[in-house]
Amino acid sequence: LEMGVVCQEVMRWLQLHDITCYQLYAGVYMTSLGMHGISLSVVRLDSEGTLLELLKYPTSAPYWKSGCDQVKLPQILPHEPKVVKFTPSAGHSNARISKILSCIYTDLLSKVGELDELDRKVGDGDCGSTVAGVVKELRSRTPGLEFSSFSRLLTQLSDIVEEFMGGTSGALYTIALTAAAGQAKLSGDLGCEDVTLEVLTSCLDSGLSAIVRYGKAREGDCTMLDVLYPVLRVMQLNASADMTTLTALCSQAADTGVMKTETLKPRAGRASYIRTEDTDACSDPGAVAAATWVKAVCKCFYLDDL
Repeated sequence: LEMGVVCQEVMRWLQLHDITCYQLYAGVYMTSLGMHGISLSVVRLDSEGTLLELLKYPTSAPYWKSGCDQVKLPQILPHEPKVVKFTPSAGHSNARISKILSCIYTDLLSKVGELDELDRKVGDGDCGSTVAGVVKELRSRTPGLEFSSFSRLLTQLSDIVEEFMGGTSGALYTIALTAAAGQAKLSGDLGCEDVTLEVLTSCLDSGLSAIVRYGKAREGDCTMLDVLYPVLRVMQLNASADMTTLTALCSQAADTGVMKTETLKPRAGRASYIRTEDTDACSDPGAVAAATWVKAVCKCFYLDDL
C-alpha cells in the first residue's frame, strides 16, 4: 500500500514538471545497509533508447528481476501541489524574534562543514547541507512571517521545514513544530512578544512528545532528543530563575547532551545500522544541530538581559 502511494505521488510530480516516465519499477530491491523504507532512483534516458533496452536486458542478479517488477503507470488525477507562500506581515514585526531567528540561521550555517563531517561517520554525509538548504529558505522568508501570533509563526516554520528540509530530521522537526503550534494555540494564541517561559516550555514539551510518539526514538537513543530533553528539564525546574541563569543552564545542558551522544549506542536512525566501532566517540550530528539552535536562542536572551 505504501509503495503504491509513493508511486502515485512520484508520477504526479513528474507530470506536473512535464517529465515523461517511460518505465516504472516498483518492488523489493536490495537496500542500503539493510534499512527499512523507500528509495527512489531516476535515470535520464538517452535519445537512442539504449539505456531503456539495457534495463530490460535479462540478468541473473538476485535483487534485480528486469521486467518482473514493472508496474502499470498509475492514472494521474488532477492535483494542486502544495505551495508555501508568505506575504510580509504589516505592522507585526518583532525585533527580538527576528534577532533570535537571525542568530539561529548564522550559527547553524557556521556548523555546516562540521555536521557533514560527523554525518559521514554515522550517516550519509549530508546533515550539514540539508540544514543549510532549509536555513537559507527560512532566512529569505523571514520578512513574511507572522509575528502577531506565536502559534501561526510555528505553523509557518513547520510548513517551510516540511517543504525544504529533507530526510528524517525534516519530518521530525515538522512534527515537532506542528505539535508546538497546537500547544501555543491552546495556551491563548499569544503574540510572539507576549509569550512566557511557561508557554515556551509547554510548546517544547509537546513538540518532543510528538517526536517520541511518531518517531519512536527515546532519550538515550543517541539523537537530538538527548539534547532537547535535558534542556526541557532545565526549563521546567528553573522557571523562577532569572534569564541570565536560565539561559546559561540551558546552554550547558545542550553541550552536555551532545557530549553524552559520544558514549551512547545509537538505537534510532541510520547510525543504528553502523558498526559500533565506527560511531564510538562521535557526536550525533542531529544532536549537534539541535544544540546549536538552542544555544543561539539562549545567547540572544542572555545578551538582551545584560
